[in-house]
Amino acid sequence: MKRIIFILIILTAFGIAAVSFGTSVPQTEVRLYFTDAQILKLLPVRVMIPELTPEEQAKLVIKALIEGDDDNLKIRRTIPDIRGCMSVKVKGEIAYVDIKRKMIENHSEGRDIELLTVYSIVNSLASVKGITNVRFTIEGEVSEDFMGYLDMRETFIPDYTV
Repeated sequence: MKRIIFILIILTAFGIAAVSFGTSVPQTEVRLYFTDAQILKLLPVRVMIPELTPEEQAKLVIKALIEGDDDNLKIRRTIPDIRGCMSVKVKGEIAYVDIKRKMIENHSEGRDIELLTVYSIVNSLASVKGITNVRFTIEGEVSEDFMGYLDMRETFIPDYTV
């Protein structure tokens, strides 16, 4: 009797392992762009995310940019760690990012940091398959500028030289 119970336990364990292994979600690589420690340029960090729709992947990218990677001393986040400070929708090949006013109010000022922040978002989203351009709104409205420097009415394409 003990032998039958043991065999049933082993078979059940293998069955669970097979089901767990067989239902894993395929992963895809994206690059998140953070600033270097001196806040001079953007550095790509390769991460794996689930293979989902471009919009679902874009949401994961935005979430990861907000959360940052504080354990990595070589990089710094460009976006304040404020939940809900940005949202994203994808239509065609364009990601539409809506920035909340609370992000701007809690953001460092300056032309260079504004440029790094915008291209951190643009370059990261463009690493999602199917996204080639990014447009921004602030509180749902097209705005002339983000923090006074970049024309936010434009459609942005990645710039990996920033």
